[in-house]
Amino acid sequence: MTRDNPASNGREVERSISRRRLLAWSGTALLAGVAGCSGTNNPGNGTESPTGTSSPPADSVFEEVEFTGPNLVVTLAEDHDVDRLNLIAPDGSTFEQTTVAEGATTADLQILYKSGGSYDTGEYELVAVRGESSDTMSIELRPELSVVDVEPEVDESDQNSTGRLFITVENTGSGPTWVYNIGFRNAPYSNAPEVIEGDGIADTRFERPQDPQEEFLQPNTEQRFLKGRGVLIISDDDSVSCEGGSVELTVVVQTPHGDVEQPIRADLTGGYHIDDQAAVQHPCKNVDIELLPGGGDDA
Repeated sequence: MTRDNPASNGREVERSISRRRLLAWSGTALLAGVAGCSGTNNPGNGTESPTGTSSPPADSVFEEVEFTGPNLVVTLAEDHDVDRLNLIAPDGSTFEQTTVAEGATTADLQILYKSGGSYDTGEYELVAVRGESSDTMSIELRPELSVVDVEPEVDESDQNSTGRLFITVENTGSGPTWVYNIGFRNAPYSNAPEVIEGDGIADTRFERPQDPQEEFLQPNTEQRFLKGRGVLIISDDDSVSCEGGSVELTVVVQTPHGDVEQPIRADLTGGYHIDDQAAVQHPCKNVDIELLPGGGDDA
């Protein structure tokens, strides 16, 4: 497909998404999702790590190539005479193109779309067209995600667990991606955030990050995500107890390039954190979480 990017990235976000439709748009590329221990710097409300960059060949018209939000940002030499930038997909088709304004030294190519049509993984060719000649550089676009930390949200007023979970996701690959949903399998709470399966839909909104632009995960960065609903919510009728019980469940991070799954075990202690006497289900006061082996990807 060929698109002339008008540098407008304010597309309306479709918040309830059909998984099959989204993956059909983005092809069959996979993420190498390998579970690990906490690795990169403080995720905070965003990331302190630098955005991903590519090194242009020496003596070319390209000065720098980096990723910002959904865009590939190209910086050109001051004295360039480039008219147009083309991004050529691995199959030889033009995936994206944009004109370069006279006197401008930067141009954006949008490669991720929240309404579908994001890039397939692979090696791309960035072509700077100037009259009858051109300069070319190769760019590998291949995100590699892993869940590096899972921790309970704690109520600031009493320091007890709320039953919701912070999920920290790291991208160690060479291309950006978009985390459109995080769901849970085998969660004790029947109303926990769901995994989008087949043509199913789910609530894909996040409490954290609050800025939708931070749902784009650049290379060499990590981001902390929080869904609005609880996960570890227990009742007296459950087989697991808040008095020394444990439960195993799976975190599923969903992107246009495939899913990453991370099994976890939650050890529950301290009894019920009862803040609503009318409710029949409550979070446990204390939760300790361990990442288990067996994480991976699933197209």
